[in-house]
Amino acid sequence: MPSPPDPSPDEVRAAWEANAAYWDDHAEAGGTWQRTLIQPAVERLLDLRAGERVLEIGCGNGDFARRMAGLGADVVASDFSERMLERATVRGGRVSYRLADATDEPALLSLGPPGSFSAIVSNMAIMDMIEIEPLVRASRQLLAPGGRFVFSVMHPAFNGRSAVRTVELWDDETGVVRAHSVKVSAYARPAPTIGVALEGQPAPQWYFHRPIGLLFDPWFRQGFVLDGLEEPVFGADDVRPGSTDAVFAEVPAVMVGRMRLGAA
Repeated sequence: MPSPPDPSPDEVRAAWEANAAYWDDHAEAGGTWQRTLIQPAVERLLDLRAGERVLEIGCGNGDFARRMAGLGADVVASDFSERMLERATVRGGRVSYRLADATDEPALLSLGPPGSFSAIVSNMAIMDMIEIEPLVRASRQLLAPGGRFVFSVMHPAFNGRSAVRTVELWDDETGVVRAHSVKVSAYARPAPTIGVALEGQPAPQWYFHRPIGLLFDPWFRQGFVLDGLEEPVFGADDVRPGSTDAVFAEVPAVMVGRMRLGAA
């Protein structure tokens, strides 16, 4: 499928400003994949210890930031959407919320002194960023020696811009049989696309597809190593029978990675 023209940063932000209340309401009601599919894998790779200072970039409504604070972390959480941060603040929690664009390296560096964070988290946000190099460079400076960066993204291979979920039905002696699959028609080239993550959200949002090699390359060039990777799938009871989401009980919809600063 053809890609739309690259959006401006203001266009990317405007979608999240429009969707903030809708996303917050659905996330708090358990209407997203965060708590059932994504968050458990992120927590495993983060391996958080009480007292650690953690930065979350792209915190949205602050759901995971509050979770980390509840586990005993000292949390700074940032987002580029003022309305998202307003919703996060209303939810409370022992979290310091800050306005910062993840594509603005100086803004990220203002979130803390060099080497002041044990860990940085970006939860289902990297695929929403026009560029990720400023984030990677800033993380290199903000992390303490041996620090880790844990991220989750839509799986670039199976849940990307051209991935189409299909259901095939036939009948046999057992009754109606359903087979779920994902059809992928484009993968190798980075490209923007526009769509919706939650049906009914007020405005479509921008995604920026990066194949796995291009996703990891900025980290490797800054001296990070990949030392943890998960591709979580739904449990059999987590998806509605007949839903196209059922394919994600066998095919991973998200990818969760842990990058760590390598030896100098």
